[in-house]
Amino acid sequence: MPSTIAWLDADTADQARMRDIIKLFTDRDSRDELGLGQVRDVISDGLFPGTTVLLTRARYLLFVPWCFQLAEGKSDAASVADKQERQLISTLRKSGSDDLSGLLGARVGQALQTLPSTIYWGTMRRYGIVRDEYAWKSDVFASGARVEDGDDEGARKRMSAWSHSIPPIPPEFPYRIDDAFALSREEAGWLRERVLEHAPGTVMSHLMHHAPVKESRSPWADPAAQSIEGEAAVLLRNAEAFSTAMHGAALLYNLQLAEEHERVVPEDRRRFTAPVDQYRRELAEWADRVEQARIDQWDIGDLWRWVYGTAKGTIAPGSERFISEWVSHIQGVDPRVIADDTVARDLVRERERRQKRALARLGNPKRLSAWSGAAGAGALTFRWATVRDIALDIHAGLGRDA
Repeated sequence: MPSTIAWLDADTADQARMRDIIKLFTDRDSRDELGLGQVRDVISDGLFPGTTVLLTRARYLLFVPWCFQLAEGKSDAASVADKQERQLISTLRKSGSDDLSGLLGARVGQALQTLPSTIYWGTMRRYGIVRDEYAWKSDVFASGARVEDGDDEGARKRMSAWSHSIPPIPPEFPYRIDDAFALSREEAGWLRERVLEHAPGTVMSHLMHHAPVKESRSPWADPAAQSIEGEAAVLLRNAEAFSTAMHGAALLYNLQLAEEHERVVPEDRRRFTAPVDQYRRELAEWADRVEQARIDQWDIGDLWRWVYGTAKGTIAPGSERFISEWVSHIQGVDPRVIADDTVARDLVRERERRQKRALARLGNPKRLSAWSGAAGAGALTFRWATVRDIALDIHAGLGRDA
């Protein structure tokens, strides 16, 4: 029987998590092969509250409310909002803008199944753009609130599901959208204030004052994020240490897959370019990063205290045990020997067996033959690429002429 995911009556956060998982399954370097996802997500939420890997452009945080505001008071509000969102796709596609990166529906147009409102709803709730009681967009239409066209503006705002201070809907929206995804100074300032108000003391709020670098590949490699102080700086240090330490486990897992693949499926070797050599090379580079990040001096207990205390996270006991044992082991040996370290290899092999059971690849020729050459081999960056681009959109708007 094929695997399925049933949405049932999940809340916004649960649905966002499931969509993140689906996206990660399409990225061969981001799959959670060793069961690190719970810790990854708790850290991501601590650094960048309200975000998911599915977000693309900051202006959607205004596009969606505007589409819904235009539907308020209509007897068929749900279908009107749906129509407005689909028209938004067509208008943007035809805008001729030089920057349409991140356009949802760029390929399929109005046939897009997952609309921007579905993707952005949790973020809008987190930052007070939509009132918190509207856990999901269907709640807006089920609330029974009706604002007739003739009602005064004060009554309209009181009945609206949306923040009273949201920038006004542009003329002719969504049939005409000036500047596509480029925020005006007013729009960018308003979004910045939402983040500063609803996520104070986080790396996310810090980025509202300090623009990241487009080319930076992780928050700890970005000059803006590096300048943060206080508790957010401590969390960022823990995030870097966790990412660095566990990347070694991911690379060793893939090295073992590559070695076993060569032995068990030799006729399939032509699909890959020397994967064993590649992963040994990457593990050697990883050993240098372990020393640079001073993993031998890292107290992983500091991370667990934050996870269970401040973040109130829940981590599966097996995941915590594997992570702690892996970190303890690499702190006690020369990281340059990890590729051939028997204890490290056994830790990873046993973790995969416990995590994936019958679906484990190591020792399973049938499953091994489906290996694509990389399985969760990328380093964790905690949604950085998404967050960086959202922050850059806002800073670009703040720098525009009024």
